[in-house]
Amino acid sequence: MSVPSWKKSCWSFGGALVFRFTPHTAHSLRRKILRFFGASIHNQAKIRRSARISSPWNLSMDQLAIIGDHAILDCTSPINLGARSVVSQLAVLTTQMRDPETETHPTINAPIRVEDDAWVAADTLVLPGSIISQGTVVGARSFVDQSTTEPWHICVGHPARAIKERAYFARDEATQGAGA
Repeated sequence: MSVPSWKKSCWSFGGALVFRFTPHTAHSLRRKILRFFGASIHNQAKIRRSARISSPWNLSMDQLAIIGDHAILDCTSPINLGARSVVSQLAVLTTQMRDPETETHPTINAPIRVEDDAWVAADTLVLPGSIISQGTVVGARSFVDQSTTEPWHICVGHPARAIKERAYFARDEATQGAGA
């Protein structure tokens, strides 16, 4: 997505600050601010004011997606949060890092996808190119390393690996549409 340089500058020098000083319950206002800067945000998504988002034009959030307090989303490449997904407080999702495997340490840029009904728990680090599969819970203080988690499992550790299958709660059309 091509974003005018003036919008990038405005976000860097003022937009992020305005976002941070919105009223505590002003989710609608924060959605509007992020949309102005190019984010694709569903009307029922919620973002806490203490969340840090770089490059909001690379952020998309589906219905009922939530970003918790003090979460950091480095959106150098796209980050997509699926329906009913949660990024808990202090979690870090970064789409850019240095390659530790090579001598010159080139920059790695890759998108992150958190699929529907997934939960990235508190203080978790998610690296570029990771996919948090549908229904997965990544336990607190885990580390997701450029991989794909197993759907409907609980994953923990460094790097995060599935330890237990998670009960799947079938959703029908009435449940998904409730509150819409």
